[in-house]
Amino acid sequence: MPSRKGIRKIDSPEVQGEDSWVRLRQPKGRDMKEAMQLREDMIEAGAIEQFETNTELLRGYIVGWNWVDDDGKDLPQPQDAPDIFDELTNDEITWLTEHLMGNPESGN
Repeated sequence: MPSRKGIRKIDSPEVQGEDSWVRLRQPKGRDMKEAMQLREDMIEAGAIEQFETNTELLRGYIVGWNWVDDDGKDLPQPQDAPDIFDELTNDEITWLTEHLMGNPESGN
C-alpha cells in the first residue's frame, strides 16, 4: 500500500559535522507556490525583511535537528526558539533553504 513520505531526514555533515541531521516536512505544491510568491514580493524588500521571511518559512518546515553551537551544546529546536536562526551561520541557513526547496545540486 502506498505511503506518503511527509518528513525526510537529511544528513548535514557539510555544515554541522559528522552524524548531524535535520528532519524536514516536505512542502506541498501550494506551499511551493506561496514560497515563490514570497520570493517575488521580497525582491523589493530590504535584506532584513528577506532574512526574516526566509527564516520564518524554514521554521515552519523543520521538524527537528541535532545541531550544536560553537561550543558543542545542543541548539534549541526552531519551533521552540524563534530567534535561533540569528545564531546560525550563513552556510547553515543557505544549506537549509536549498534542501527545503529540493536543490538539484543537493541530491534531494
